[in-house]
Parts: sequence; structure tokens; C-alpha cells
Amino acid sequence: MIKLVRNLIMMGFIFLAGYIFGIKEVRFFEIASSSMTPTLHEGDKVAAVKKTRLKRYDIVVLTAPKGPREKLTKRIIGLPGETVEVKDGKVFINGEKLKEDYLEEHPRYELEEEITGGSYFLLGDNRNESEDSSVWGPVSEKFITGRVVCRYWPFRDFKIFTGISIAVTER
Repeated sequence: MIKLVRNLIMMGFIFLAGYIFGIKEVRFFEIASSSMTPTLHEGDKVAAVKKTRLKRYDIVVLTAPKGPREKLTKRIIGLPGETVEVKDGKVFINGEKLKEDYLEEHPRYELEEEITGGSYFLLGDNRNESEDSSVWGPVSEKFITGRVVCRYWPFRDFKIFTGISIAVTER
């Protein structure tokens, strides 16, 4: 019962914050897999807002573009018109190495993909255990439901996800 009351209070807080900041559509999701570990864990609950302008590093909720139409959570890595390359355990955007301090383990696969207009390259933070654009290729924006703005459960791990600026480093 206490857990239910706590959840209701947190949901009320999220709705209130959404109203105050002019967000018209807030949706709630439970993380169903470990593909975003260490950032998000299976069972975490997140709030997402209607997508507007999507940026690199945004964490998004999407409908799986292939297979069962389940809701997934991934990070935007590549934007329309860019070329993504994964080699030697590093991700490169148009030849520039991407800074990814949030990873525990770097990818053990290699690929190169050009992203056409209206699509994004999405990867899970748990690179080697995630079904994502490394499997499907770029994902059309129509599959993206919203941008994750916070993890509200478990409460001890409450976190607001702000946009990280583009951090491209050495060649």
C-alpha cells in the first residue's frame, strides 16, 4: 500500500512539473530489458515527453521497428545525414570519435552506416547486449514515441536527463 501511495505521489509530481513547464504530453514507461545498463536498469520507471527536436545523446522510447511491437529505450547516436562507424571498440560520427563516458563496455562489433533523412542511429548503452541500430540499421523517426526526461523509480535513483551537448573528440 505504501508503495502505491509513493508511486501516486511521484506520478503527481511528474504531471505537475509537466504542467508547470508547458509540457503537454507526458507518458510513463517501465524499462523492460538491460539494454540501457548502466544508465537505466530493468524495472526502472521513466517519464517521457512528446518528441520535439531530437539531439545526439537523447534517450528515447521507441516502438521496435522489427519483430514484436514492444516499447524499447535507446540513446540517439547518429543524426540524419551523418555516417556512423563502429570500429576498434569506438563509435565515430563522420570520422570524429564520439565521447561516451556513460559506457561500461565498448562495442565488440564493427559496422558502418549512412543515415538518410528522417532516420536516427540508436544504440543501447549496454552495447554488446542490445538489439538496436547495430542490428536493424537506422530507425525512422516515426517509430520514436518520446524523449526520456527522468527516471522516477526507484526513487533513490531519481534522475533528470538533460540534453548532453555534442561531445566529439579526436580523430
